[in-house]
Amino acid sequence: MPTQDDFGQGIDLVSLTDAPDLPKAIKDLADGVIPRGVMRFASASARGATLDTPEEGMVTWLIDSNAFQIWNGSDWVTPEPTLVIGTTGLSAHSGFSVNDFHGARQGRSTSVDMYLTRTGSTIDASAGGNIGDITCATVPTSWRPTHGTINGFWDNGSSCGGFVVGTDGIVTLRTASGGISSGSNLRLHVSFLRTTF
Repeated sequence: MPTQDDFGQGIDLVSLTDAPDLPKAIKDLADGVIPRGVMRFASASARGATLDTPEEGMVTWLIDSNAFQIWNGSDWVTPEPTLVIGTTGLSAHSGFSVNDFHGARQGRSTSVDMYLTRTGSTIDASAGGNIGDITCATVPTSWRPTHGTINGFWDNGSSCGGFVVGTDGIVTLRTASGGISSGSNLRLHVSFLRTTF
């Protein structure tokens, strides 16, 4: 009679007291191991034709769509990437100080929140809200865009504006409705997709 594996996976193993039947022993082992590994299929339809009754926890890779999926007991689902959080490493430029930093990334989706205080003199804006480009901070390497320059928005409760952050992590204020008074707290937010992890 076959014995069970030592890891509680329900895989039948041949024992010395079993009647000799090598093909059956190999098939029993393969039937126990293969459904617990990552099974490859050309497409979802090929998978459906092969696995008419999948078991919860089965894992597959679909070649046509490069999709990794798990059977959750009722549907094939793509597992969510791990959520990564960062709260350190933001550095302020002259005329600003850092109050807080929070970055969140899941897969390629990234969101960055910065909380700064204007410690320098008041920054006046033109009637159209334009200010001279003013660098206020540098974002840590792992929280920077991987391509181009990304636009974000900031506010301090009485005025608001736009900023950009580049692949070098430099945050540059570009516009300010009503200017930025000395001592005011600026909350900056930007979200973007990274082209690499």
